[in-house]
Amino acid sequence: MRKIDYFELGATLYVPIMHKNLESIIQRKKYPYLKSIVICLEDSTALSDMDEGMRRLSRILEEFCISDLKVFIRPRNIENLQDILKLKNIDRVDGFALPKFDTTNIEQYLAIFIEENRFYIMPILETKDLFSSAKLHDILKELQPFREKVLVIRVGGEDILSLLHTLRDCHKTLYEIMPLYLILSSIINIFRPNGFYISSTVYACYGEGNRLEEELLGDKEHQLFNKTCIHPRQVPIIERSYQVTHDELVIAQRLLEEEEAIFSYNSRMYEKATHSNWAKTIMKRYKIYGETDRGSGV
Repeated sequence: MRKIDYFELGATLYVPIMHKNLESIIQRKKYPYLKSIVICLEDSTALSDMDEGMRRLSRILEEFCISDLKVFIRPRNIENLQDILKLKNIDRVDGFALPKFDTTNIEQYLAIFIEENRFYIMPILETKDLFSSAKLHDILKELQPFREKVLVIRVGGEDILSLLHTLRDCHKTLYEIMPLYLILSSIINIFRPNGFYISSTVYACYGEGNRLEEELLGDKEHQLFNKTCIHPRQVPIIERSYQVTHDELVIAQRLLEEEEAIFSYNSRMYEKATHSNWAKTIMKRYKIYGETDRGSGV
């Protein structure tokens, strides 16, 4: 298992197993700018396509060459995961996105990875358990021994909305949909202080007039820097938002490199003891995504 940092995932593109360009994407011939993908055999794959999908995955793995692209697989369910793990060269992928991950299946999922050290896991929280703080705490307790294997906690925004019998309006960000925002806030507040990173939900609209860039401002405010995306045209927009401003870079460097316990910058006070964690994320983002135009403000 190669070492992967959460910030290196960028915008994670979900690609259905039956997508016509899947092989070209994996071989870096198409969309070579991608940092990570999830090959999906779950909701984006019809049940009638599963047998051919598994055959196609087997063929892909036979010719799979490891590159800088981080490749994950989302199985349909636990049984499908067990079948996938038997495929030749499966250890060449980086890990698995585990769908419908909750208190009803967590023991079965994690039992597979107790002795399995070849892969990262990305649990996807997207069931009724999300509406119970007690169950979220139960999931946290079960995941804590696996923290080094859990690359990120993914959040299934569209599945959450489905449970509420609603559909996202393209003119609204997730931060304007109160039930979805409250659930995401609960996940952040329960998992992030305990050392788990969180992804931001998919933005299902990619045509003209959508509000993706506004939603990304909310993601940044909540320190969510691995957004699920469903169209390659979203990727550069998302990853451009991960760049840091010149002011952020200056402040982060001062917090991490200078000895002073407190200083002011642009009429704001900064404390080394309380703001260094933020500064570390700024430096990681800078090293991977670079700097925006100078003087753009904090």
